[in-house]
Parts: sequence; C-alpha cells; structure tokens
Amino acid sequence: METTYTFRFDTGRVESFNLELDDDSFALQPHSIATTSEPWMELERNQCTACTLTRYHYPLCPVAANLGGIVSPFSNDTSSTIVTTQVDFRGRLIEKRCKLRNGLSSMVGLVMATSGCPILDKLRPMAYTHQPFSSIDETIYRAVSGYLLAQYLRNKEELETPCEIKGLTEIYAAITHLNQSFAQRLRGFKEDANINALVILDTFSAIGAFSIDEQWEKEKLPLFSAYLE
Repeated sequence: METTYTFRFDTGRVESFNLELDDDSFALQPHSIATTSEPWMELERNQCTACTLTRYHYPLCPVAANLGGIVSPFSNDTSSTIVTTQVDFRGRLIEKRCKLRNGLSSMVGLVMATSGCPILDKLRPMAYTHQPFSSIDETIYRAVSGYLLAQYLRNKEELETPCEIKGLTEIYAAITHLNQSFAQRLRGFKEDANINALVILDTFSAIGAFSIDEQWEKEKLPLFSAYLE
C-alpha cells in the first residue's frame, strides 16, 4: 500500500514523499524514507521511559529517524508558508490549500503511528483508516472505533477484554508522557521557530491532548439511536 504526500509551493517547488506501508501489518517500510543519523535521533538520547527498544537492535529511535527524514527538506521554510498539499491514497486524491505545518502534521501523524514505536503502535489501526486533515472529533471517533475493534479481536483470541474505553484513555496518557520525552529529545536541536521541531511537537501535542469524556459520548448518542431502541 502506498500513500503519497506532495507539497506544491507557489514558487513552483515540489516536495513529494511516497510512503510504502506493509499490506498486512501496515508498518512503514524502511526504504520509504531516506534519512541520515543525527545525534538527536539516537535511541538513548532522552529515551522514553516506557520504551522497550534496545540500542543493540535500534541504535536510532525509529520514530525520530523517520521524522527527520520527512521534515529535513523543509528546514529553511516557515510553518506559515501556504502550499497546496495533495494526498494520494487508496485510489483517492485529496487536495487542500493550507499552511505548510498543517500538511506536514497530517503526514507526520501517519509516519509516527507506523514507525515501529512500542507505544505509538497502538495507533496503527488508525493509520489503516488514515484521513488527511481530519478534525479532532473525527480523530476521536476513529480512535474509539479502532480500540473497540481491538477488544473484539482480543475476545476472539480468548484474551482479557475490557468492556470500557478506559484502556484507550491510558494509551493516550502514555502518549502524553512520550510527547514530553520527545520534547526533551528535540530541545536544543533547532530554534523553536524551525519547522523541523515545531511540526513534530505540535503533532505529538495534538495526539496527546484530546480526551474521551462523557460529554462526547452523550453527543454521539443520537447517531446511534437505531441501536439504542
């Protein structure tokens, strides 16, 4: 499966990234992103406390290495630059005129969830239903749907299956901690205004920020009225 992000600047410049994802696991294929080793990418540099990877097998944090590969071409650009972002995936072409940071954040989110991070791997079912430029409400809906499907599959495998979405909240709490560790990893990497650090931090913050509360559940009740009669 291929997902291609193309960024077209008004100057005529074009930056394109062809992300190849495994058809079964939906893991990002290593050859999809060309990257070089930089100190901030080293696994043990502010390694996330919950990370189970070892330096022997992963000298570089897989997420950091992949993110560096996709944002490095934009190191001299400002985040507010207006570009035309095109996303070609699953036989569909989505195009949006937006700030560069918005287009990059969408691609960064996909790469983060498919890079092989033990924590972010829980988001891979969402990557399977990747929706560029989705709203927070759409993201929550996909997150809850994917989590509940995961519990159904666990039940089929005769594994412990929580019937509430508390586990999903715990997953996002872990991602919030990961976000804090990643902020430390990037500290001093570039000036705060540099898009490399800015886009990554913004995307991590967005993923860890939203919460699923009773109010959101109540708002969705009318949508499922046919199931509740």
